[in-house]
Amino acid sequence: MSKTIALLLGLAMFWLTGWAIAGYFMHLGGADLLAQADHVSTPATLLERGAEVRAEGTIAAGPSVVAPFSERPCLAAVTYIGIISQYRDDHDQPATDHGLVRRSRVGPTELGITVGDARLELPLEQWVPASGDNAKTQYMAELPARLRVTHEELAAAREHLHAGTTQFEVQESTIDAGTRVFVVGRLQDRDGALRLEADPVLGRVELFPGSQDELVQKLRGSGNGLRIAGLIVGLGVGPLPLSILGLVLLRRRQKRSAA
Repeated sequence: MSKTIALLLGLAMFWLTGWAIAGYFMHLGGADLLAQADHVSTPATLLERGAEVRAEGTIAAGPSVVAPFSERPCLAAVTYIGIISQYRDDHDQPATDHGLVRRSRVGPTELGITVGDARLELPLEQWVPASGDNAKTQYMAELPARLRVTHEELAAAREHLHAGTTQFEVQESTIDAGTRVFVVGRLQDRDGALRLEADPVLGRVELFPGSQDELVQKLRGSGNGLRIAGLIVGLGVGPLPLSILGLVLLRRRQKRSAA
């Protein structure tokens, strides 16, 4: 085997390994989303203290606030401010670092969810907005003054980043009173208000704007999409250089045999 063929074979194997690993993790991610879909698709439960909750309800009314970034009136908002550094790594390849500047929430101390005649309460600090739900993301070179980010916050965020070209990412999610939601979680086993806590499987309280069926369809669609993409990446893209190299070697052998 010539040195050139050996080098090409090594590169092809490196390519195959990298894409096979990527496909494997995409497949795992899809399987996890499908497992979540099965978990949240179970029938709705009674609202009993200490029990898991699957319930459709409505976000209760409350005082209006203004979202810090979008300046949109709403019931509550979560604002994520991040910093991104783009640099060249030790192999002179492009790489990216992410740092958190601030994650803040505005709104009532508790988000109320009306389910029939009952009222569930979710502490605002436990509200994790679903990706894409009333979320706005923007990238910018400088942060607007209305966010009131301090020099100390920026210095702390930059402390562990590689030096490079930086930009900021701001993502903000809002929720309004009257929004129809599907809740997945567990009720705390104690007297007083019916307060929600994290679902033992999801590790969070799922507050999905929509119905149970819509959440299940969303999770299953994303899960199946990731699994298919993983198969394409792992079994299609990964072996491609090896296949091309094999065809080249086959053609060379055929030409030698003909000669």
